[in-house]
Amino acid sequence: MSADLASFELFDCQGRVSHRLTLEADGTVTVRFIASALSARVDPRTRRNLTPQVPVPDALLDQAAGLRPW
Repeated sequence: MSADLASFELFDCQGRVSHRLTLEADGTVTVRFIASALSARVDPRTRRNLTPQVPVPDALLDQAAGLRPW
């Protein structure tokens, strides 16, 4: 059984999946960068990147904030 609560995919202008965001059971969001196979964990409440070695653009932090549980 998966521990994620919700996820969605973002598409580039050619219609390919560019990022996958997954809300985890602990309230964080995992951002997967499809092209590079990198992942970052972010706190959607504070919009803080918890994986500083993987830069997460502000636009992705905004999307992650929309996934947080209310």
